Amino acid sequence: MRVLLLNPPYKALKHAGLGLSFPLGLGYLGTALKKAGIDVSALDGAAISPPVEIESGVLRYGLSSQELRQRIKDIKPDLVGIGCFFSSRFSAVLEAAQVVKSIDDKIITVTGGVHPSLMPKSVCAHSEIDFAVMGEGERSFVELIKAIINRENFDNIDGLTFKRSGKVIVNPKTSFIKDLDNLGFPAWELFDMERYLNLGERRWGLGKGRYAPMITSRSCPYRCIFCEIHSIMGPKYRSRSPDNVVDEIEVLVNRYKVNEISFEDDNLAFDKDRFVQICKGIVNRKIKIRWNTPNGVHVGSLDEDSLGWAKASGCDSLNLAIESGDDFIRNQVIRKGLKKEKIYEVVEFCHKIGIKPNAYFVIGIPGETESSIAKTRKYIEDLRLNNLSIFIATPIPGTRLFEECRDKGYLDSKSFEEDFTDYKAAIFSQPLIETKEFDKFKVRIWQHKLFIAYFKTTLADKFFWWLFTNPRAWVAMVIKIFLYTILGDILSFKLTRKIRDVVKR
Repeated sequence: MRVLLLNPPYKALKHAGLGLSFPLGLGYLGTALKKAGIDVSALDGAAISPPVEIESGVLRYGLSSQELRQRIKDIKPDLVGIGCFFSSRFSAVLEAAQVVKSIDDKIITVTGGVHPSLMPKSVCAHSEIDFAVMGEGERSFVELIKAIINRENFDNIDGLTFKRSGKVIVNPKTSFIKDLDNLGFPAWELFDMERYLNLGERRWGLGKGRYAPMITSRSCPYRCIFCEIHSIMGPKYRSRSPDNVVDEIEVLVNRYKVNEISFEDDNLAFDKDRFVQICKGIVNRKIKIRWNTPNGVHVGSLDEDSLGWAKASGCDSLNLAIESGDDFIRNQVIRKGLKKEKIYEVVEFCHKIGIKPNAYFVIGIPGETESSIAKTRKYIEDLRLNNLSIFIATPIPGTRLFEECRDKGYLDSKSFEEDFTDYKAAIFSQPLIETKEFDKFKVRIWQHKLFIAYFKTTLADKFFWWLFTNPRAWVAMVIKIFLYTILGDILSFKLTRKIRDVVKR
């Protein structure tokens, strides 16, 4: 059987700031299939050609439908595994599956990733999708292919969703891989790595070097209200050994000349001893890289010693998952388990050691008030952050936040569980939740207020340094403050009812 792993082309807003990255999930599947002796190839339909503006403000990343069809025809696969890395990409998965079936309806289509793990039944209900694999797929996907080859039934394949006599059958996901070292490294050789290696400038804390993503652990021990990781990667945190992690870094550096790495873990530093051993391994082997943590790290796992080793091993900045400046919201609602004193201590250590502290905050969570968001603004003013993101709470299926919003009627879309096209935009700029404390308009206003607080504080801290050492950065910051202040005033006080309606959509 000839298997094709496909990262589908997709559409996104022009100003979404999306960058391409090596598809780790497909890379690990490629390794699992090769180990099992299965004929496998890969096609990254999103990275194979530059973005094209297909309509005003909308870009297509990768191949057109006609180009994708021809590529798949040339490969002649018996089965196509289509990655779905975000719920917002599910429409792209469906379009790709339609292309596959238009070539030959006998080609088997399988999808996996975030959305199929959260909504397997609705995903597999689509006629274009034959199977969906939930959670980590290295074992289940191989078992599925072997079952198809041997004409066996699918009843005992863990985490598989399939159809029988027109009915969708969901096998629960109950088993997760304990020894991650045995997975091997991603099958980079199946992909044109040069397409990904020069995209580091799109990642916080990295420059313009040769960039690659890695993941050293799966799941997370914490239970934040808005996080869906346990519905995908299971309830237990599992990690690779420090030596195995540093071995992979060494391969990337030696084989692909990588000098910048993003650790895509949900909580890289949870196990402090392991984290420090990874950093020491990089230092002891004299590996010269820069690295960052785009998904954030739990502040409670950090101290002066671990931060010192992080700096020594190539960490210039850390993304700290602070979430809220209100203790009640952060610990009782989000369940972060993080004290104010620890946050201030770790940020101060970062400044002392020379690591730039970035921060993640979330607003619009049910139970939050203007008073609690004002406390977040105080944090932003006090902490002297290098950079920050202010996300809007988004109720993704599989999270406690989704369940609460659904049960209390905070979701305004009747088709919410079926339409995920706006999920990515929702996190950054389009609220989906309305509570008695906040409508969507107020959440956007507070998002602007928090950004203004950050810009003003940053300019005050770096006014003279930037003015004399980097005038262009100084001018850019002044323009940002001016625009955010003006836009904030317009949004706060001068919006017409018509514009408010647009924002609320």
